[in-house]
Amino acid sequence: MFASHCLSLRVPQTPDSPYLALMNQHPDDIVFVINPNAGHALHHRTLTAICLAACDQAGRVAHVVATRTPEEATETARQAHESGAAAIFGCGGDGSLSALLQGLPVGSDTALGAVPLGTANVWAYETNLPTTPMAAIAAQLAALDGIQGEPLWIDTGKVWSTREDGSIAEQRFLLMASWGLDAAAVEGFEHSQRRRRLKSWIGEPAYFVSAVQEALSRRPWPMSISLDGAAPFTVDVAMMTAGNTRMIGTWAEINPKATVVDGALDLMLIEGAPWRAIALTPLTLAGWLPQASGVRHLPFQRLEATPLRDAPPIQIDGDPGPATAYAIDVEPGALRVLCPEPTSAVLGG
Repeated sequence: MFASHCLSLRVPQTPDSPYLALMNQHPDDIVFVINPNAGHALHHRTLTAICLAACDQAGRVAHVVATRTPEEATETARQAHESGAAAIFGCGGDGSLSALLQGLPVGSDTALGAVPLGTANVWAYETNLPTTPMAAIAAQLAALDGIQGEPLWIDTGKVWSTREDGSIAEQRFLLMASWGLDAAAVEGFEHSQRRRRLKSWIGEPAYFVSAVQEALSRRPWPMSISLDGAAPFTVDVAMMTAGNTRMIGTWAEINPKATVVDGALDLMLIEGAPWRAIALTPLTLAGWLPQASGVRHLPFQRLEATPLRDAPPIQIDGDPGPATAYAIDVEPGALRVLCPEPTSAVLGG
């Protein structure tokens, strides 16, 4: 039986300690990481109270931490793992979960949970989580205790890239990584205040607007691609995704055959000019994209990609990735997640 009290934790920052540290944490505690920059309107005090109340009802001890940067979130996840936390929840969007994933080693017993408060919340959509914070937390704590569902071990992906000094960098992903038009649409928000303003007004549809704008001005990206060590093939890429899950956003099923428990990733490759990806959008609404002309669906465990002209933009779990990315690997059964109602999008079928 767990102690039925909760702790809200705010640790002072100093120039010599850039990360928020977890103090007085015991094994089996629950950690909540709040992203104050996520797309939600909840004040952090209100959100903290919700997290504490949900854990109190479940007889769990909670620690609530607000982080300022993805690096701080990653460090908090690393500390939670090292101290034996039962679970760590990202309070924000898919980017918040991605930041925590970087701090959880492959095979960590600390489970990843989500409090969906971002713009799209694709992981929460894929796993059929309740949409309100209190209900989402309660359902996932019930899975942690085996009352409703159970924790699942799922695959993750890893993107390899080179740094400026020639060393190798790696970044893991929960949902997908993609090159081409989708990534250009994500990158567009970084360079356009008007698009950021539109995103704050209308939310997720702003990504489609950004994609249309990019498609009108972009050429295809010639690339050489090799899957699982096979001979490479050359293709003009409009867009290609390495999917662990099925959706781009909560409306477009770009990888309809993907599942997070099959030990593989799914390459969905759209050939030709970027506008073709826009033209094929209606097929994603019904899961028919793999049957379209000029589209390839290929499961893989390792992908190697070489640009033959300008490097295409890449996005990783909804955020811009390094232009020097050159390979993607699957990490089978690498992550423990809280999934109270597994669906076919998670388990396949």
